[in-house]
Amino acid sequence: MHRTSQILKIAALFACLAAPSWGQSGLLRGEVVDAEGNPVPGVKITITSGELSSFRKTLTTDKDGEFKIRFQKTHGQYLFDFLFEKPGFQSFTQPISPSVVDQVRERLVMEKAVTRVVESHGDLSSVVTGSTNLAIEAFNAGVTAQRAGDLPTAKQKLEEAIASDPELTPAHVALGQVLLDQGEHAAAVEAADRALAKSASSVDALDVKYKALRALGRDDEADAVEAALAAAEDAVASALRLYNEGGQAFQAGDHETALASFRHAAELDPSLTDAHHAVATLELEKGNLEASAEAAEKALALGSEDVRTLRVLFNAYEALGRIAELAEIAPRLAAVDPEFGGSKLAEQAAEQWNAGQAAKAVSLAQAALAVDPQLAKPYYFLGLDHLSRGENAEARAALQKFIELAPDDPEAGTASEMLAYIE
Repeated sequence: MHRTSQILKIAALFACLAAPSWGQSGLLRGEVVDAEGNPVPGVKITITSGELSSFRKTLTTDKDGEFKIRFQKTHGQYLFDFLFEKPGFQSFTQPISPSVVDQVRERLVMEKAVTRVVESHGDLSSVVTGSTNLAIEAFNAGVTAQRAGDLPTAKQKLEEAIASDPELTPAHVALGQVLLDQGEHAAAVEAADRALAKSASSVDALDVKYKALRALGRDDEADAVEAALAAAEDAVASALRLYNEGGQAFQAGDHETALASFRHAAELDPSLTDAHHAVATLELEKGNLEASAEAAEKALALGSEDVRTLRVLFNAYEALGRIAELAEIAPRLAAVDPEFGGSKLAEQAAEQWNAGQAAKAVSLAQAALAVDPQLAKPYYFLGLDHLSRGENAEARAALQKFIELAPDDPEAGTASEMLAYIE
């Protein structure tokens, strides 16, 4: 007997896809099957963490028994409990510590509920006999070694599993990943092909083959596999894969390829905040200010107040001269960046005032004070503006505040003269 459905309940298949350190976004994809390996749809999954009390998500497996959830960088330090429930099946909890930079796949077995006591049912180990049992034991040992980073042992055990049961498709996939991680790219392609011969739409096998072909420089073949991969996986998984490839290209110094990958990822999954941020950063680097601002705005519109994205947007607005937007974004940046102060905004206000741009200077001065009410010079510009409008009471209050905060400023004497004139 041999089939992937015979994998023991304690075994979970993790196919970790290498990811760069550029971003911190990971995707957990899971499959829930019964003891015979059939998908179990409609399973309610409740995800909580005793270490992160505010976190709670509820998912349901689809018609193929699959589910997915994305973890962000802030989740990497916590352990999450996945509670699986469905009428007619035994509920169980699976603790998982998520990867925040990888795409991870997990296969879980859900046993049917026991409605009566069976006095004599035999040893469950007898269900898995002969070479299949040896194959599963070797496979589990190989996956454990792979997850521990012991690639030589992982390779040895996975080869033992395949020798014992050549039909154990996950072993071929896992071996391909190990070979890929070891730099044995041609062998990784062969392992992936053996898996694909048994399951032509295996996302994990396609991914291994694609990466190995790229590493070998066999780009035409890799392009064909990439098309098959895109057809086999959903948009969310494709987006994460492209984002990770963009990170690898960026680390290799190929910013053009990185930007193209990040753009494509953001198109496929508009909710992938890190992809929008990456686009914004590289567009700013290229001097494409409008494109940079647009991408940063999309990232922030998703609810993130990421300091990196706010900085990019601030710099884009500053270079574009979009003063109103600059004034709006400044307090938000100051709220999350302890190193950001209003002094830069005050300097910009002075530059605008000296250039005869009173309205822009006033907007910047107000933004500077929203960040730091103890800045002196913005009150001076506000006082001058109020005075020019005949708003004497407001002008007096602003100029007095300026002198109070900066009595030794070169403009303090001028401010005192204006106060005397007003009075």
